[in-house]
Amino acid sequence: MPSFSAKIVDNEILVEERLLDFGLVPDQIIAVANIARNWATDASPLMPTNAPGTLAYIYGVNELRNQILNDAWKVDRTCGVEAVINRELRVRIGYQNVDRACDPIFGPMPRSAKGTASEALSGPTLFEASGVETGPLTGVLPDGVPTYYVMVGEDGSVELSHPVISNGTYKEFIERIFVKGVGPDWSEKIDSETGPVNDFDITVKLKD
Repeated sequence: MPSFSAKIVDNEILVEERLLDFGLVPDQIIAVANIARNWATDASPLMPTNAPGTLAYIYGVNELRNQILNDAWKVDRTCGVEAVINRELRVRIGYQNVDRACDPIFGPMPRSAKGTASEALSGPTLFEASGVETGPLTGVLPDGVPTYYVMVGEDGSVELSHPVISNGTYKEFIERIFVKGVGPDWSEKIDSETGPVNDFDITVKLKD
């Protein structure tokens, strides 16, 4: 199968314009990420080890629907995948916890393996994006609606992206919309010439 490069939208103005195609604004997607991360960090140490991710997912999906649902966007649970769908635009949006988002070199990876249902939902678009004409597809849903995900990184970064899912993970991306990145830690930029002085000697001299 031919390979293809993801379309990356990372300019602030272009991101706003692209989200308008979905009838959305960046603040809606950022709100989903903020709620999800707040619940993840609020998990008690006494909870199960998967509590942060589970809470982020539950409240991320809840906030996704809270932000987006209207007359055009409806709740969608096709094949058990919790999402919202706009039949007029032919777009489905779900939620996903990832390691990090908005890295143009390394695409996000899901924090938990994706199931066969998610893989089926992404199926037809892979062939379309590759320019391959297929015969009858088995195990692929008939609606053929492209499925995007609000992908929230552990650092709070967030993108709205359309992955190709295979064997439980993202193999390729058809489109990545960088909504909010997180810059590098300031300490990584400090060098010996411009950074703060941590160790120095003070010369003490008595006044004559």
